[in-house]
Amino acid sequence: MDKSYSKLYSHGFTIVELLVVIVVIGILAAITIVSYTGVSQKAAAASLQSDLANTSQQLKLYYVDHGTYPTSLDSNNCPLGSAPSPDTRYCLKSSSNNNYINYASNGTTFFTLAATNTNGTSYTVTDNLAPKVATLDPTNWLTIGTQTWAKANLNVGTMVTGATTQTNNSILEKYCYNNTESNCTANGAFYQWNEAMQYVTTNGAQGICPTGSHIPSDNDWKILEMQLGMSQAQADATGFRGTDQGTQLKPGGSSGLNMPLAGYRNTDGSFIDLSSNGNLWSSSESSTSVWYHVLHSGTTTVYRNTPDKSYGFSVRCLGN
Repeated sequence: MDKSYSKLYSHGFTIVELLVVIVVIGILAAITIVSYTGVSQKAAAASLQSDLANTSQQLKLYYVDHGTYPTSLDSNNCPLGSAPSPDTRYCLKSSSNNNYINYASNGTTFFTLAATNTNGTSYTVTDNLAPKVATLDPTNWLTIGTQTWAKANLNVGTMVTGATTQTNNSILEKYCYNNTESNCTANGAFYQWNEAMQYVTTNGAQGICPTGSHIPSDNDWKILEMQLGMSQAQADATGFRGTDQGTQLKPGGSSGLNMPLAGYRNTDGSFIDLSSNGNLWSSSESSTSVWYHVLHSGTTTVYRNTPDKSYGFSVRCLGN
């Protein structure tokens, strides 16, 4: 046999050597699969833990607003129980491949919720401590007598034109005078009563006000006016009432609330009375209408009556 050929042939793999290589490759592949599976399981666990941490905060915020935990969740994981029900502001969102299961609550002090991943990993979160309402920041709130009022008219939501009717959908809608956002920034936004109340009719409801506050009732407004010197009989009357309470509440007035004469959105979709009127909703119904309170540039008193709910008026929130 040619020596050069013999030398070349001697460097090839034998059957035994090939089997050894195949076994080694198989072992390495198994190690890789196990490592990937471990990483995947850890990622799933982290995702579930993150989702449940977020849902726990959502459920606690719901408790702060409603005084109870949801009784159950609907098919979109939105809380059911206290009005509005479902409360779409607190729907529970989950990451891809995660699902919420087995929600339960006694309504007052306890809830439990599990989340599971499509790979079978599952975690549960519980809470048996009732959350507390945060103290209102004095920078944006002013205490007058027994009440704590927001220092500015509310300006939250997405602007829609005056010609648009605000509806019960997933979007918080607002009007700005002359459809100009800068007017909302300067004087606050306008809301139809149902939008402001978030489609409930409860006297003193939170509505669109921030956590820890609510839309003042008609009686809340009267308490404020009496703390500024109005008598009970004057407060209970309709039309222009009192003495100088309107002056105290207007910009530069002694109350410190500086309520602007922001005008309002009329029922035909137009905007009128900027610098003349400041119209403010209450949360109190009267027959088919609701009570509101008005400041006017030409008077020192405060007007009280019951307009149509379809007007767009200002909202000034009151601390709980």
